[in-house]
Amino acid sequence: MPRGRKLESLQDFERALKNKYGIGQGPEYKPWLRIQDVKSNGVRSLIYGRKTHREHHMMSLIESELFYLAEFSNNVIDIREQFPLLPLTYTQKIAKLLGVEHPKHPKTKEPIIMTTDQLLTIDSSEGIKYHAISVKPEGDSGNLRVLAKIDIERICWELLGVKFSYFTGNELTRVQSSNLEWAASPFREHPISFSCEQIDNALSTIVAGQFFIEDLCNQLVSMNITSYDNALLLIRFLIVDKFIDVDLSFNIPESGLINIKSVTKSQGSI
Repeated sequence: MPRGRKLESLQDFERALKNKYGIGQGPEYKPWLRIQDVKSNGVRSLIYGRKTHREHHMMSLIESELFYLAEFSNNVIDIREQFPLLPLTYTQKIAKLLGVEHPKHPKTKEPIIMTTDQLLTIDSSEGIKYHAISVKPEGDSGNLRVLAKIDIERICWELLGVKFSYFTGNELTRVQSSNLEWAASPFREHPISFSCEQIDNALSTIVAGQFFIEDLCNQLVSMNITSYDNALLLIRFLIVDKFIDVDLSFNIPESGLINIKSVTKSQGSI
């Protein structure tokens, strides 16, 4: 892993901007903060985005949780994590307006560039829109300092006409996200592909209802649609690429059950 960058002074911030951190979109975007740049008590991870075709830097499990949910949304076309709120004077003015202290570096005590955990690009019927989301554990919702910093973020985005939300997650979103992580994980950096014939044959075989995953795999194998080794992968592919709509509210791999709500007639209708 590359070593972390120093972000303690105005000179450091200018250097980061010169190196295009916090700038760009899609595969060209470089988050202002990477997992090696900051100390975090959370479980940090790198997730290769299926839509963005780049590695996303997640600072905690709850950030990963939101990422999987956002990526699965049809309307989300880009996810930019650790997005900087620039210029520094903008957030300083908002903090002064709110009467709260602007975040400072713990070592130098100099004001730092604030970031929003995830900025989503939404392809809506009204055109491209943006949705800024601050991601914090539910336990932080009683921390007045955390709430003050979130308020600075909120005002910054609302003045720009951008929707702002505060995501804490819950038991349902944790289960949904876990299912999506399981379904999508084989199809990220080096995705496995299935032929059009395999997909269409699987879709003509699978019907709505609740099944044991093992039984569904055996059915696909017995009809010579795929090999035994790839049967489960095919089911996961059909879920993550939305050929089949499944109930994500209970843990699919843990229970061994899958509740199929609807099946696309053929890949041509996707």
